[in-house]
Amino acid sequence: MSRREPDRSDRERPRARGSNPFARGVDRRRVLRSSATVGAAAALSGCGAPTAAGGERAPTVSVFNNGDRTVTIVDAETDEALETVHIGTTASFPANQYGTGAESTYDICWLNVDGGVRALDARTLEEVADVETGLGPNYPNLTPDERHLVVAAGGTLTLDPDPAEPEEHRLVRVDADPESETFGEVTAELEVGYTGPCDVTLGPDGEYAYVADVANETLSVVRVDPFEIVARIDAGDPVGEGDVLPFMCTASFDGAYLLVENGEGDLGPDPDVPREGSAGIWDLSDPEEPVERERLTREDGLPALPITSEIDPDSEAAYLFTPDADAVTVLDLEERAVDRVLDVGGSSISGAWGPHREKLYVPIQTENRVAVIDHAERDVVATLEAGESPTGAVGGMVRPETDALERVRGSLASLGLAVGSREPTFCPDDHCYCG
Repeated sequence: MSRREPDRSDRERPRARGSNPFARGVDRRRVLRSSATVGAAAALSGCGAPTAAGGERAPTVSVFNNGDRTVTIVDAETDEALETVHIGTTASFPANQYGTGAESTYDICWLNVDGGVRALDARTLEEVADVETGLGPNYPNLTPDERHLVVAAGGTLTLDPDPAEPEEHRLVRVDADPESETFGEVTAELEVGYTGPCDVTLGPDGEYAYVADVANETLSVVRVDPFEIVARIDAGDPVGEGDVLPFMCTASFDGAYLLVENGEGDLGPDPDVPREGSAGIWDLSDPEEPVERERLTREDGLPALPITSEIDPDSEAAYLFTPDADAVTVLDLEERAVDRVLDVGGSSISGAWGPHREKLYVPIQTENRVAVIDHAERDVVATLEAGESPTGAVGGMVRPETDALERVRGSLASLGLAVGSREPTFCPDDHCYCG
């Protein structure tokens, strides 16, 4: 297997803004639990003992804790949080649609970090590739054939709507095949102007990617190979004042639907028109000409601005992450309506399907927990302990192999101690800690 050694040279990355999860102090229960873990792990640290199931194929969800740069490893069969270990980096929206199913043997985890994307070996949690885009926000997604990673770089709802010197945003294609001699290298790039590419999703055949252009009020249809934009679809009219602001999107596994999350207000860090949010249900029957069939708003039962979404494998329901309502909002895709609002007990901006795609794992940043939603019941069936400010998650069939030293570092980090590197990720203000 050919894997490029990451470039360790000094590099400057734009710093993202966020809130500090330790600002209100460290939870006493966490101190006691972490202290016990430190003591037990320290006794083994001379041996560097790996986890019993390390490296084996087993249904697993990895939850990235932005507050302390740890990852919590969850058994996706028993819904048990097995351990939390320090990795020094994190992700708010890791690539989590393809390469994560029960039949996949893909063993790379792609993280969106501040200034680029990072690849970790899912077995060892060690970095195996580092791709810089030169832009703070980055949103990656893996193609279904597991050969390419497509990255939308530059977009966020807090972009200056009228900059004096607008920067060049870009779409980047990366070799994601770990067997390739050029693994981790940029294979194509599109400069797209100050359009605000804010998310990318792919249809099931991997021929087309869809990118939400928040500053351009469009949805871009991108052919993956050759890498080119084949269409830009107008986002339509806003439901109220301001602009539509399409900023996140999710294609269904069967290629029938595209969910687009819209800001519905003004662009910028301090919008004059507050962003109310909406969710557009688009038809992908013609993959080069998506058509919006319905747009759901507050009047339709949407409780708050949706950040992003996941769609179940049968395209029956979509799960919208609505952090300002401390909820996950379930849409019935056939009825094109809000089905129910699930109280998850805190703020969440993302989630990930387990490898069998029967349960959705939702990191709750404000509570240091993970809510488990059973799709058949469309309800929360379990909550699990996680690290500090859990934000992104990704499923898969590789159970990481960790050692006692990583567990000690993870426990120390959970106490609020600065352990190792603390690379920032980019995520919305006040929703996660970005370093």
